Amino acid sequence: MPTTGFLGTRADALIDLAIVFFVIAPFLMVYALRLAAQRRHREHRNLQAGLLAAAIVAVLMLEISIRFGSAGEAYAASSLYALYRPQMVALFVVHLAVAIPTFVLWCWLAALSWRRFSHTLPGPFGRKHRRWGKLAFVGLCLSSATGTGLYVMGFAF
Repeated sequence: MPTTGFLGTRADALIDLAIVFFVIAPFLMVYALRLAAQRRHREHRNLQAGLLAAAIVAVLMLEISIRFGSAGEAYAASSLYALYRPQMVALFVVHLAVAIPTFVLWCWLAALSWRRFSHTLPGPFGRKHRRWGKLAFVGLCLSSATGTGLYVMGFAF
């Protein structure tokens, strides 16, 4: 199967774009958290909104490539897929078990925070926002790590 993406694997360009975003996203999230710590709340909000929008686009690109493109066939062609299929399936289940709740939490937190943003910051919601935001950050890091593992195992070998 020819290489169609730009990272030199069997993945197509949509998958490559998505993986690049999800590898960079935790680092951008750290920057967003630092903005909040510096009381640059508007910039924090804007970066978080941009990251969430980009995550939605990246997930859509993945789904389009898997459902309508050649990503499923390229993934199954992995030499590791035949040898480690149960482990790859288990990693995929763990990935989904982390990624889906993280995405829901992130969307919920963004929507709730956006509505409360015009009030005095950090305000009474600040403590909960920080706790839920840290949980979303951990979830994003775990989702990124498991997704990267699936990418490497499925498309690089």
